[in-house]
Amino acid sequence: MGTWGPHSFENDTASDLLDQIRGLDQPADQAEAVRELFGNVFAMGNEYLDADEASAAVAGAEIVASALGHPKNGTAAPFDLAASINFYEDTVGMALAAVRRVTADESELVELWGETDEADTWRDSIADLTSRLNAAAEANNLNPDFDPDGPDADPEIALRTQVEQVYDDMMSEIERIANSGAGDAQVEVLRHLVRKMNLIHKDITNMRYFVVDSLEALTDRIDGLEKKL
Repeated sequence: MGTWGPHSFENDTASDLLDQIRGLDQPADQAEAVRELFGNVFAMGNEYLDADEASAAVAGAEIVASALGHPKNGTAAPFDLAASINFYEDTVGMALAAVRRVTADESELVELWGETDEADTWRDSIADLTSRLNAAAEANNLNPDFDPDGPDADPEIALRTQVEQVYDDMMSEIERIANSGAGDAQVEVLRHLVRKMNLIHKDITNMRYFVVDSLEALTDRIDGLEKKL
């Protein structure tokens, strides 16, 4: 990860992320991409958190704070996502929870900054981001509390990770068996078919999760609107 400063957008991961999100046409898709960054962190649980994953989550949290009117040092927000973030309502809480995880134990980013002369500056930047996220939550009447392991968290994140791990292990074993018979025409045909099956599986799985997540978000939003009427 190339880094030229201690602040949220001062690294290659964040820079690439901004370009990727700008490539999405709809604000709702951009907001969902940011939420996915937090989900990636939560999916790691207490396992060792890679610096790139952590930096992406910090940049995502910065996008949330900026979109809700609390950018760093009054700079302009890179995206106009206030409506989408307010729609989901728990995005600020997710951002705060992700930042806490980034600065906790088993985080490569903490280790890397701890080895530099700018460790205190980096922590001050994280503290400032946390403060601005809390201010954004208060100003927009959003709940800053989010427990990735609690009943309000996305129940599919952990299951999704487990399913993909089992499927990846299965594919690795199939490839190993196929390699033992490499060169045999029938084995190579089977290998090709299995790889096609793998691609189809991932496409179907991703579509299913997208539909389920979208329906759940819409249902929750409708329930919230009905309570306000």
